[in-house]
Amino acid sequence: MPSAGGITTSQSTTVSPSPSPAAATAGPTFVGHWHVHGATMDISPTTATITANNGPCGAGAQGMCHETDTLAVTSGDSTQLTLKVTAVTYADSSGASAPNRPPGPQTVAGDSLQLISQAPGLLKATILQGFPAWVGGNPYWCGQGVSPSDAKHCGA
Repeated sequence: MPSAGGITTSQSTTVSPSPSPAAATAGPTFVGHWHVHGATMDISPTTATITANNGPCGAGAQGMCHETDTLAVTSGDSTQLTLKVTAVTYADSSGASAPNRPPGPQTVAGDSLQLISQAPGLLKATILQGFPAWVGGNPYWCGQGVSPSDAKHCGA
C-alpha cells in the first residue's frame, strides 16, 4: 500500500502454530517388564506390548498360537496408565505368522485398559473397552520389586 513519500509498505501477519498437546507417557512406576500366568507385558514410555498364549491356532492346528497386542499410551500419571490397542498379530509356536486366529472372542484395535499401581511391582488392570477373552480373568500383573505376598496375585 502506498505511503507518504512514495514508499510502498506492506503489513504481514505471522501466525504461530498452536501448541500441540503433550504426548501421553507412562511414568516410571509402569515402565518395565510385567507378567501374569500365560502372558507378558513390556511397557515403554509411549507404547506397550502384550504377548499371551492363546491355545491352538485354529481348528485342527497342532501348534500353540501367541497373540501380540501393540498398545499406545493414551494417558497416565504416577498411579494410573491407560493403554489402547493399535494392532493385534498372531504367531504359531515357531514364531511364524499364523494366518488363522484362535477360535473365540478376540482382542481388536481400539480395545483399551487402565493399569493402576497397587504396590511396588504390582499393577491391577481394568478393562475399559473390549478384551473379551480377558473378562473374568486375573487382573494383576507382577514386575520388578514385587513382594512375595503380592507375587501370589500373578499366578503360577
